[in-house]
Amino acid sequence: MIKFFRHLRHSLINQNKMGKYLKYAIGEIILVMIGILLALQVNDWNTKRLLKSKEQVYLKQIRISLNNDLESIKEVKEFNAEKAFYIDTTYIVLEQSSNPEKYIPVITDYMYVMAEFNVFEPNNIAFENMIASENIDLITNMELRKNLSLYYKRDFENSTQERIKEQTRKFVDFIMPKITSRQFVKELTKHDSHLPDISETNIHGDSQVYSHLLIMIANMDGQNELLDTTTEEIKHLLDLIDNNLKS
Repeated sequence: MIKFFRHLRHSLINQNKMGKYLKYAIGEIILVMIGILLALQVNDWNTKRLLKSKEQVYLKQIRISLNNDLESIKEVKEFNAEKAFYIDTTYIVLEQSSNPEKYIPVITDYMYVMAEFNVFEPNNIAFENMIASENIDLITNMELRKNLSLYYKRDFENSTQERIKEQTRKFVDFIMPKITSRQFVKELTKHDSHLPDISETNIHGDSQVYSHLLIMIANMDGQNELLDTTTEEIKHLLDLIDNNLKS
């Protein structure tokens, strides 16, 4: 094709047909410009397609992380419900009996739950990988980009969840010496001790016991409220991501 145009140009020059040659030259320039513009357009389209594909890969990974976060929140709330049940049952046991030989064994059985806590931390690996690669600009939806940044920048650890940890540790440190008796040590270690008998234990009239239990319940209520708000936030993010993946 190039040889054909070159031969035609030489033929017109040789025949002194300058008018036709100028028209041909202009036409050739226009064709070249159209070709360049088309090539640029195709290249731009390919670049946008590759960036969009890369954005979707990141968003799909983040969507998996967010769904995992919902499962983690569900597990924390289920644990809180179990712990709240044991705390409430402890109230009932202490209310119904002032005999430590009856209520201490029940409370010690509950300690494997009441002495523990569960906190939520988002899985931010996918988002942090995108940040580390300096690809946050791939997310073209500004609302989605802003909300993701706010979600993953939030400090879930130093909040009401930190109080959950602190109060549970305080409760364990307080209650264990109170319920540890000769029978308790014997049951756990098979050894005798010079500790007081279980009948000498008295926590049913100790206001600090009730105070610790009340604070643990209050902290878990606060944590559950935080988790409920976070759940709605995650669902909104998932809706934004799904809409973005469809576009």
